[in-house]
Amino acid sequence: MTEETLMTQHALQRSLTLWDGIALAIGSIAGSGILYLPSLTYVLAGHDVLLVWLGGTLLCIPMLFMFADMVRLVPDGSGIEGFIARGLGPHVAATVPPLFISIVILGIPAGVLVAGDYLRAAFGGGTLMQLIGALAILGVAIATNIAGAEIGARIQRIVSWGLLIIVVSLCVLTYHTTKYSYTTVLPTFSALGPILSGIVVAFWAYAGFENLTFIAGEFRNPRRDFPLAMIVAFLVYGGLAIALTTIIATTIPRSQVSHFSGLFQLAEHITPAYLALGIIVVFALTIMQLNAASWLWGMSRLIYSAAKTQRLPRWFAHLNNRGLPIRAILLLGIAFVVITILTAAFPMLLVSVLTTASAVFLFLYLLCIVSYMRIMHSHGKRLIYGALFVFLLITLISVGLKVLYPLLIFLLALALSIIRAQQPTAGMHTATSLAEKSVLEKESVAKSLDV
Repeated sequence: MTEETLMTQHALQRSLTLWDGIALAIGSIAGSGILYLPSLTYVLAGHDVLLVWLGGTLLCIPMLFMFADMVRLVPDGSGIEGFIARGLGPHVAATVPPLFISIVILGIPAGVLVAGDYLRAAFGGGTLMQLIGALAILGVAIATNIAGAEIGARIQRIVSWGLLIIVVSLCVLTYHTTKYSYTTVLPTFSALGPILSGIVVAFWAYAGFENLTFIAGEFRNPRRDFPLAMIVAFLVYGGLAIALTTIIATTIPRSQVSHFSGLFQLAEHITPAYLALGIIVVFALTIMQLNAASWLWGMSRLIYSAAKTQRLPRWFAHLNNRGLPIRAILLLGIAFVVITILTAAFPMLLVSVLTTASAVFLFLYLLCIVSYMRIMHSHGKRLIYGALFVFLLITLISVGLKVLYPLLIFLLALALSIIRAQQPTAGMHTATSLAEKSVLEKESVAKSLDV
Protein backbone atom coordinates (compact mmCIF):
# COMPACT_ATOMS: atom_id res chain seq x y z
CA MET A 1 0.00 0.00 0.00
CA THR A 2 1.47 3.37 -1.02
CA GLU A 3 2.02 6.35 1.24
CA GLU A 4 -0.58 8.38 -0.65
CA THR A 5 -3.17 5.64 -0.16
CA LEU A 6 -2.49 5.50 3.56
CA MET A 7 -2.88 9.27 3.81
CA THR A 8 -6.18 9.12 1.98
CA GLN A 9 -7.62 6.31 4.10
CA HIS A 10 -6.62 7.68 7.48
CA ALA A 11 -7.18 11.08 9.00
CA LEU A 12 -6.96 12.59 12.45
CA GLN A 13 -10.08 11.53 14.30
CA ARG A 14 -12.42 14.12 15.82
CA SER A 15 -12.77 12.18 19.07
CA LEU A 16 -11.88 14.75 21.75
CA THR A 17 -14.65 15.93 24.05
CA LEU A 18 -14.75 19.16 26.02
CA TRP A 19 -13.36 17.37 29.10
CA ASP A 20 -10.51 15.94 27.02
CA GLY A 21 -9.77 19.44 25.75
CA ILE A 22 -9.72 20.86 29.27
CA ALA A 23 -7.19 18.24 30.39
CA LEU A 24 -4.97 18.94 27.36
CA ALA A 25 -5.31 22.70 27.86
CA ILE A 26 -4.24 22.44 31.49
CA GLY A 27 -1.34 20.27 30.41
CA SER A 28 -0.33 22.77 27.72
CA ILE A 29 0.18 25.63 30.19
CA ALA A 30 1.01 23.76 33.40
CA GLY A 31 4.75 23.33 32.95
CA SER A 32 7.77 23.63 35.20
CA GLY A 33 6.97 27.31 35.78
CA ILE A 34 4.35 26.41 38.38
CA LEU A 35 7.16 24.86 40.45
CA TYR A 36 8.92 28.19 40.96
CA LEU A 37 6.70 31.08 39.83
CA PRO A 38 4.60 31.17 43.04
CA SER A 39 7.70 31.70 45.17
CA LEU A 40 9.40 34.00 42.65
CA THR A 41 6.40 36.34 42.38
CA TYR A 42 6.06 36.44 46.17
CA VAL A 43 9.73 37.34 46.61
CA LEU A 44 9.37 40.10 43.99
CA ALA A 45 6.08 41.65 45.12
CA GLY A 46 5.47 40.58 48.73
CA HIS A 47 2.07 41.72 50.00
CA ASP A 48 1.09 42.76 46.48
CA VAL A 49 1.60 39.31 44.98
CA LEU A 50 -2.13 38.81 44.32
CA LEU A 51 -2.12 42.05 42.31
CA VAL A 52 0.74 40.55 40.31
CA TRP A 53 -1.28 37.44 39.48
CA LEU A 54 -4.31 39.57 38.66
CA GLY A 55 -2.23 41.72 36.30
CA GLY A 56 -0.57 38.73 34.64
CA THR A 57 -3.97 37.11 34.18
CA LEU A 58 -5.52 40.22 32.63
CA LEU A 59 -2.53 40.57 30.31
CA CYS A 60 -3.20 37.07 28.98
CA ILE A 61 -6.88 37.62 28.20
CA PRO A 62 -6.25 39.27 24.78
CA MET A 63 -4.10 36.28 23.85
CA LEU A 64 -6.95 33.92 24.74
CA PHE A 65 -9.38 35.82 22.54
CA MET A 66 -6.85 35.80 19.71
CA PHE A 67 -6.38 32.02 19.94
CA ALA A 68 -10.15 31.50 20.10
CA ASP A 69 -10.60 33.58 16.93
CA MET A 70 -7.74 31.63 15.40
CA VAL A 71 -9.50 28.29 15.83
CA ARG A 72 -12.75 29.73 14.48
CA LEU A 73 -10.79 30.85 11.43
CA VAL A 74 -8.68 27.68 11.09
CA PRO A 75 -10.57 24.79 12.75
CA ASP A 76 -8.70 22.07 10.83
CA GLY A 77 -5.89 21.64 13.37
CA SER A 78 -3.18 23.58 11.53
CA GLY A 79 -3.40 26.12 14.36
CA ILE A 80 -0.98 29.03 14.41
CA GLU A 81 0.64 27.78 11.21
CA GLY A 82 -2.58 28.04 9.21
CA PHE A 83 -3.50 31.31 10.89
CA ILE A 84 -0.20 32.98 10.03
CA ALA A 85 -0.49 31.67 6.46
CA ARG A 86 -3.70 33.68 6.08
CA GLY A 87 -2.27 36.83 7.58
CA LEU A 88 1.37 36.81 6.47
CA GLY A 89 1.49 34.29 3.64
CA PRO A 90 2.70 30.70 3.23
CA HIS A 91 6.42 31.50 3.41
CA VAL A 92 6.18 33.07 6.87
CA ALA A 93 3.85 30.23 7.92
CA ALA A 94 6.56 27.78 6.85
CA THR A 95 8.74 29.10 9.69
CA VAL A 96 6.20 28.13 12.37
CA PRO A 97 6.95 24.37 12.57
CA PRO A 98 10.74 24.85 12.91
CA LEU A 99 10.21 27.58 15.51
CA PHE A 100 7.89 25.43 17.60
CA ILE A 101 10.11 22.40 17.28
CA SER A 102 13.02 24.53 18.46
CA ILE A 103 10.97 25.40 21.57
CA VAL A 104 9.89 21.94 22.58
CA ILE A 105 13.24 20.22 22.06
CA LEU A 106 14.67 22.71 24.57
CA GLY A 107 11.74 23.45 26.87
CA ILE A 108 10.38 19.94 27.54
CA PRO A 109 13.78 18.41 28.46
CA ALA A 110 14.52 21.39 30.71
CA GLY A 111 11.11 21.09 32.36
CA VAL A 112 11.35 17.37 33.09
CA LEU A 113 14.82 17.89 34.55
CA VAL A 114 13.43 20.56 36.88
CA ALA A 115 10.81 18.04 38.03
CA GLY A 116 13.46 15.33 38.28
CA ASP A 117 15.46 17.61 40.55
CA TYR A 118 12.61 17.42 43.08
CA LEU A 119 13.04 13.64 43.09
CA ARG A 120 16.79 14.00 43.57
CA ALA A 121 16.38 16.47 46.44
CA ALA A 122 13.92 14.15 48.17
CA PHE A 123 15.73 10.84 47.84
CA GLY A 124 19.33 11.71 46.98
CA GLY A 125 21.20 9.95 44.21
CA GLY A 126 22.55 13.07 42.51
CA THR A 127 22.25 13.68 38.79
CA LEU A 128 21.43 10.03 38.09
CA MET A 129 18.25 10.19 40.19
CA GLN A 130 17.30 13.48 38.52
CA LEU A 131 17.78 11.92 35.08
CA ILE A 132 15.81 8.79 36.02
CA GLY A 133 12.89 10.96 37.12
CA ALA A 134 13.06 13.03 33.94
CA LEU A 135 13.22 10.00 31.64
CA ALA A 136 10.35 8.35 33.52
CA ILE A 137 8.18 11.41 32.85
CA LEU A 138 9.08 11.31 29.15
CA GLY A 139 8.41 7.58 28.98
CA VAL A 140 4.89 8.00 30.35
CA ALA A 141 4.26 10.98 28.05
CA ILE A 142 5.37 9.03 24.96
CA ALA A 143 3.32 5.99 25.98
CA THR A 144 0.26 8.21 26.52
CA ASN A 145 0.55 9.52 22.96
CA ILE A 146 1.20 6.12 21.39
CA ALA A 147 -1.84 4.67 23.18
CA GLY A 148 -4.15 6.59 20.86
CA ALA A 149 -6.31 9.68 21.07
CA GLU A 150 -9.14 8.24 23.17
CA ILE A 151 -6.95 6.32 25.61
CA GLY A 152 -4.40 9.12 25.77
CA ALA A 153 -7.10 11.70 26.47
CA ARG A 154 -8.53 9.46 29.21
CA ILE A 155 -5.08 9.22 30.82
CA GLN A 156 -4.72 13.00 30.67
CA ARG A 157 -8.10 13.42 32.36
CA ILE A 158 -7.11 11.05 35.15
CA VAL A 159 -3.79 12.83 35.65
CA SER A 160 -5.58 16.21 35.75
CA TRP A 161 -7.95 15.01 38.47
CA GLY A 162 -4.99 13.54 40.32
CA LEU A 163 -3.27 16.90 40.13
CA LEU A 164 -6.25 18.65 41.70
CA ILE A 165 -6.40 16.05 44.47
CA ILE A 166 -2.70 16.62 45.19
CA VAL A 167 -3.18 20.39 45.47
CA VAL A 168 -6.21 19.98 47.75
CA SER A 169 -4.16 17.62 49.94
CA LEU A 170 -1.40 20.20 50.15
CA CYS A 171 -3.91 22.88 51.15
CA VAL A 172 -5.33 20.62 53.87
CA LEU A 173 -1.86 19.87 55.23
CA THR A 174 -0.93 23.56 55.43
CA TYR A 175 -4.23 24.75 56.89
CA HIS A 176 -3.33 23.77 60.46
CA THR A 177 0.37 24.62 60.15
CA THR A 178 -0.02 28.14 58.77
CA LYS A 179 2.36 30.37 60.70
CA TYR A 180 1.20 33.70 59.29
CA SER A 181 -2.22 35.15 58.64
CA TYR A 182 -3.60 35.75 55.19
CA THR A 183 -2.75 39.42 55.62
CA THR A 184 0.64 38.49 54.15
CA VAL A 185 -1.06 38.57 50.74
CA LEU A 186 -3.31 41.55 51.46
CA PRO A 187 -2.33 44.22 48.88
CA THR A 188 -0.64 47.36 50.21
CA PHE A 189 0.20 49.01 46.85
CA SER A 190 3.63 49.76 48.31
CA ALA A 191 5.65 50.17 45.10
CA LEU A 192 4.80 50.02 41.40
CA GLY A 193 8.16 48.69 40.19
CA PRO A 194 8.06 45.28 41.93
CA ILE A 195 4.42 44.85 40.92
CA LEU A 196 5.19 45.44 37.24
CA SER A 197 8.23 43.14 37.37
CA GLY A 198 6.09 40.46 38.95
CA ILE A 199 3.35 40.87 36.32
CA VAL A 200 5.85 40.22 33.52
CA VAL A 201 6.96 37.04 35.31
CA ALA A 202 3.37 35.92 36.03
CA PHE A 203 2.41 36.44 32.37
CA TRP A 204 4.66 33.54 31.38
CA ALA A 205 2.84 31.19 33.71
CA TYR A 206 0.10 31.04 31.08
CA ALA A 207 2.32 30.43 28.04
CA GLY A 208 1.28 27.31 26.17
CA PHE A 209 -2.31 27.82 25.03
CA GLU A 210 -1.03 28.04 21.46
CA ASN A 211 -0.24 24.32 21.64
CA LEU A 212 -3.96 23.61 21.92
CA THR A 213 -4.59 25.23 18.51
CA PHE A 214 -2.82 22.28 16.86
CA ILE A 215 -5.10 19.84 18.67
CA ALA A 216 -8.30 21.69 17.73
CA GLY A 217 -8.68 19.54 14.61
CA GLU A 218 -9.36 16.53 16.85
CA PHE A 219 -12.16 18.21 18.82
CA ARG A 220 -15.65 16.97 18.02
CA ASN A 221 -16.83 20.57 17.99
CA PRO A 222 -13.76 22.85 17.93
CA ARG A 223 -15.65 26.13 17.48
CA ARG A 224 -17.66 25.50 20.66
CA ASP A 225 -15.31 23.43 22.82
CA PHE A 226 -11.97 25.13 22.17
CA PRO A 227 -12.86 28.48 23.83
CA LEU A 228 -14.56 26.68 26.73
CA ALA A 229 -11.55 24.41 27.27
CA MET A 230 -9.23 27.42 27.29
CA ILE A 231 -11.37 29.40 29.73
CA VAL A 232 -11.77 26.51 32.19
CA ALA A 233 -8.06 25.65 32.04
CA PHE A 234 -7.22 29.33 32.44
CA LEU A 235 -9.33 29.59 35.61
CA VAL A 236 -8.12 26.28 37.05
CA TYR A 237 -4.46 27.05 36.44
CA GLY A 238 -4.78 30.61 37.71
CA GLY A 239 -6.48 29.32 40.86
CA LEU A 240 -3.72 26.75 41.28
CA ALA A 241 -0.99 29.40 41.01
CA ILE A 242 -2.74 31.70 43.50
CA ALA A 243 -3.33 28.83 45.94
CA LEU A 244 0.32 27.77 45.89
CA THR A 245 1.48 31.38 46.24
CA THR A 246 -0.80 31.90 49.23
CA ILE A 247 0.38 28.67 50.87
CA ILE A 248 4.01 29.76 50.54
CA ALA A 249 3.28 33.29 51.79
CA THR A 250 1.42 32.08 54.88
CA THR A 251 3.92 29.35 55.74
CA ILE A 252 7.41 30.73 55.07
CA PRO A 253 8.76 34.21 55.97
CA ARG A 254 9.35 36.24 52.81
CA SER A 255 13.00 36.80 53.71
CA GLN A 256 13.55 33.04 53.77
CA VAL A 257 11.66 32.12 50.59
CA SER A 258 13.90 30.82 47.81
CA HIS A 259 13.30 32.43 44.41
CA PHE A 260 13.08 29.11 42.59
CA SER A 261 12.46 26.37 45.16
CA GLY A 262 9.89 27.87 47.50
CA LEU A 263 7.48 25.04 46.77
CA PHE A 264 10.03 22.47 47.88
CA GLN A 265 10.73 24.53 51.02
CA LEU A 266 7.19 23.84 52.19
CA ALA A 267 8.26 20.33 53.21
CA GLU A 268 10.51 21.89 55.85
CA HIS A 269 7.62 23.80 57.43
CA ILE A 270 4.74 21.31 57.20
CA THR A 271 4.12 18.30 59.40
CA PRO A 272 4.33 15.43 58.90
CA ALA A 273 7.33 16.32 56.77
CA TYR A 274 7.53 12.97 54.97
CA LEU A 275 3.93 13.27 53.78
CA ALA A 276 4.39 16.88 52.66
CA LEU A 277 7.59 15.94 50.83
CA GLY A 278 5.88 13.04 49.09
CA ILE A 279 2.95 15.19 47.97
CA ILE A 280 5.24 17.92 46.61
CA VAL A 281 7.44 15.47 44.69
CA VAL A 282 4.41 13.72 43.19
CA PHE A 283 2.99 17.13 42.27
CA ALA A 284 6.20 18.07 40.42
CA LEU A 285 6.32 14.80 38.51
CA THR A 286 2.60 14.85 37.72
CA ILE A 287 2.54 18.43 36.45
CA MET A 288 5.43 17.80 34.07
CA GLN A 289 3.98 14.52 32.81
CA LEU A 290 0.78 16.37 31.97
CA ASN A 291 2.78 19.11 30.26
CA ALA A 292 5.12 16.82 28.31
CA ALA A 293 2.27 14.61 27.07
CA SER A 294 0.17 17.60 25.97
CA TRP A 295 3.03 19.24 24.09
CA LEU A 296 4.08 15.99 22.44
CA TRP A 297 0.45 15.60 21.36
CA GLY A 298 0.22 19.11 19.91
CA MET A 299 3.64 19.21 18.26
CA SER A 300 3.20 15.83 16.57
CA ARG A 301 -0.01 17.19 15.02
CA LEU A 302 1.83 20.33 13.92
CA ILE A 303 4.49 18.26 12.18
CA TYR A 304 1.80 16.12 10.52
CA SER A 305 -0.12 19.20 9.34
CA ALA A 306 3.03 20.88 8.03
CA ALA A 307 4.03 17.72 6.17
CA LYS A 308 0.64 17.56 4.44
CA THR A 309 1.26 21.04 3.00
CA GLN A 310 4.88 20.12 2.14
CA ARG A 311 6.38 22.58 4.63
CA LEU A 312 8.07 19.57 6.19
CA PRO A 313 9.05 16.28 4.50
CA ARG A 314 6.00 14.29 3.32
CA TRP A 315 7.35 11.31 5.25
CA PHE A 316 5.76 12.83 8.37
CA ALA A 317 2.31 13.07 6.73
CA HIS A 318 1.67 9.46 7.72
CA LEU A 319 -0.99 8.17 10.11
CA ASN A 320 -1.05 4.63 11.43
CA ASN A 321 -4.15 2.45 11.54
CA ARG A 322 -5.40 4.27 14.65
CA GLY A 323 -5.09 7.66 13.01
CA LEU A 324 -1.95 8.71 14.91
CA PRO A 325 1.03 10.64 13.44
CA ILE A 326 3.25 7.94 14.87
CA ARG A 327 6.41 8.98 13.03
CA ALA A 328 6.23 12.50 14.43
CA ILE A 329 5.49 11.18 17.93
CA LEU A 330 8.46 8.81 17.92
CA LEU A 331 10.88 11.33 16.40
CA LEU A 332 9.96 13.99 18.96
CA GLY A 333 10.10 11.45 21.78
CA ILE A 334 13.60 10.37 20.79
CA ALA A 335 14.70 14.02 20.48
CA PHE A 336 13.34 14.76 23.97
CA VAL A 337 15.26 11.85 25.45
CA VAL A 338 18.55 12.78 23.75
CA ILE A 339 18.35 16.48 24.69
CA THR A 340 17.38 15.55 28.26
CA ILE A 341 20.46 13.35 28.63
CA LEU A 342 22.72 16.05 27.16
CA THR A 343 21.27 18.77 29.40
CA ALA A 344 21.67 16.54 32.46
CA ALA A 345 25.30 15.96 31.50
CA PHE A 346 25.85 19.73 31.25
CA PRO A 347 23.58 21.20 33.97
CA MET A 348 24.99 24.71 33.56
CA LEU A 349 22.98 24.91 30.33
CA LEU A 350 19.59 24.52 32.06
CA VAL A 351 18.88 28.19 32.78
CA SER A 352 20.06 29.26 29.31
CA VAL A 353 17.85 26.61 27.71
CA LEU A 354 14.77 27.88 29.57
CA THR A 355 15.38 31.54 28.71
CA THR A 356 16.13 30.72 25.06
CA ALA A 357 12.85 28.80 24.78
CA SER A 358 11.05 31.86 26.21
CA ALA A 359 12.61 34.02 23.48
CA VAL A 360 11.14 31.74 20.80
CA PHE A 361 7.70 31.99 22.45
CA LEU A 362 7.94 35.78 22.31
CA PHE A 363 8.94 35.72 18.65
CA LEU A 364 5.99 33.47 17.75
CA TYR A 365 3.55 35.64 19.69
CA LEU A 366 4.75 38.66 17.74
CA LEU A 367 4.14 36.84 14.44
CA CYS A 368 0.65 35.85 15.62
CA ILE A 369 -0.24 39.41 16.61
CA VAL A 370 0.98 40.87 13.31
CA SER A 371 -1.05 38.28 11.40
CA TYR A 372 -4.09 38.93 13.59
CA MET A 373 -3.88 42.70 13.02
CA ARG A 374 -3.67 42.16 9.25
CA ILE A 375 -6.74 39.92 9.22
CA MET A 376 -8.96 41.79 11.67
CA HIS A 377 -10.67 45.03 10.59
CA SER A 378 -11.73 46.26 14.02
CA HIS A 379 -9.85 49.43 15.01
CA GLY A 380 -10.41 48.66 18.68
CA LYS A 381 -8.79 45.24 18.38
CA ARG A 382 -5.90 46.65 16.39
CA LEU A 383 -5.27 49.21 19.13
CA ILE A 384 -5.31 46.59 21.90
CA TYR A 385 -3.09 44.14 20.07
CA GLY A 386 -0.79 46.91 18.90
CA ALA A 387 -0.13 47.80 22.55
CA LEU A 388 0.43 44.13 23.37
CA PHE A 389 2.85 43.88 20.43
CA VAL A 390 4.93 46.75 21.81
CA PHE A 391 5.03 45.14 25.27
CA LEU A 392 6.14 41.77 23.89
CA LEU A 393 8.70 43.38 21.57
CA ILE A 394 10.30 45.25 24.48
CA THR A 395 10.36 42.01 26.48
CA LEU A 396 11.98 40.16 23.57
CA ILE A 397 14.68 42.81 23.20
CA SER A 398 15.42 42.50 26.92
CA VAL A 399 16.61 38.89 26.54
CA GLY A 400 19.70 40.15 24.71
CA LEU A 401 21.65 37.92 22.36
CA LYS A 402 19.29 35.00 22.93
CA VAL A 403 16.96 36.67 20.43
CA LEU A 404 19.38 35.51 17.73
CA TYR A 405 18.24 31.89 18.21
CA PRO A 406 14.62 32.36 17.02
CA LEU A 407 15.69 34.98 14.48
CA LEU A 408 18.20 32.63 12.87
CA ILE A 409 15.68 29.77 12.70
CA PHE A 410 13.07 32.12 11.24
CA LEU A 411 15.40 33.42 8.51
CA LEU A 412 16.67 29.96 7.55
CA ALA A 413 13.16 28.50 7.35
CA LEU A 414 11.91 31.51 5.40
CA ALA A 415 14.78 31.28 2.91
CA LEU A 416 14.25 27.54 2.46
CA SER A 417 10.53 28.03 1.81
CA ILE A 418 11.20 30.71 -0.81
CA ILE A 419 13.82 28.56 -2.55
CA ARG A 420 11.51 25.54 -2.64
CA ALA A 421 8.66 27.64 -4.04
CA GLN A 422 10.86 28.79 -6.92
CA GLN A 423 11.49 25.21 -8.00
CA PRO A 424 9.20 23.96 -10.81
CA THR A 425 7.04 21.59 -8.72
CA ALA A 426 8.35 21.36 -5.17
CA GLY A 427 6.53 24.23 -3.54
CA MET A 428 3.46 24.34 -5.78
CA HIS A 429 1.02 22.84 -3.28
CA THR A 430 2.16 25.01 -0.41
CA ALA A 431 2.44 28.31 -2.20
CA THR A 432 -0.60 27.99 -4.45
CA SER A 433 -3.30 26.23 -2.49
CA LEU A 434 -2.79 28.17 0.70
CA ALA A 435 -2.50 31.51 -1.04
CA GLU A 436 -5.68 30.95 -3.05
CA LYS A 437 -7.55 29.70 -0.01
CA SER A 438 -6.36 32.72 1.94
CA VAL A 439 -7.68 35.15 -0.67
CA LEU A 440 -11.07 33.43 -0.82
CA GLU A 441 -11.58 33.11 2.93
CA LYS A 442 -9.84 36.09 4.50
CA GLU A 443 -12.48 38.75 3.90
CA SER A 444 -15.52 36.66 4.82
CA VAL A 445 -13.94 35.22 7.94
CA ALA A 446 -12.60 38.57 9.10
CA LYS A 447 -16.07 40.08 8.84
CA SER A 448 -17.54 37.25 10.91
CA LEU A 449 -14.88 37.69 13.58
CA ASP A 450 -14.97 41.48 13.85
CA VAL A 451 -17.04 42.94 16.65
